[in-house]
Amino acid sequence: MKLKLSAALLAASLPLSSIAFAQGTAPADVAVINACLKTAEETGGFGGACVGLVADPCIKKAEGVNDDVAKWKACAARELAIWTQKTNEALKKVEAGGFADKIKAVKDSQKTFAASRDRFCAVFDKVESGMYRGDANYCRLRETANRALSLIKLSAAVNEH
Repeated sequence: MKLKLSAALLAASLPLSSIAFAQGTAPADVAVINACLKTAEETGGFGGACVGLVADPCIKKAEGVNDDVAKWKACAARELAIWTQKTNEALKKVEAGGFADKIKAVKDSQKTFAASRDRFCAVFDKVESGMYRGDANYCRLRETANRALSLIKLSAAVNEH
């Protein structure tokens, strides 16, 4: 019951596009992020250097004389799917820790996270597309990745023993 409730809360907090992308992550892309996160964990790092490892090379390939903004957005969405998946996994691990106060705090904040992120990131669709390759999708990717990284750290902390 608890897991069903958590899944429902998470699904409600994520835009439909993120949920759809999360279901179709490419194994090779996930492996790139996972390898980076493993290195970060082994060295005590946060994992911030892992953000953009899939989207940035993809965007770089789409740059040139005929910059293709739609491709940039697709590249960002591709990595956003991975970080959305990482967020889902970390939320389950936080809940598995069994600390009611921490679970409540995370659930409460998740209720507003996606809406806040999406309102903020939408502004990048209204500025020069070269300012932030991938526009709002890249913003959502970075915001979601940072959220996932924090949840990963929290999940490790509440499951230490």
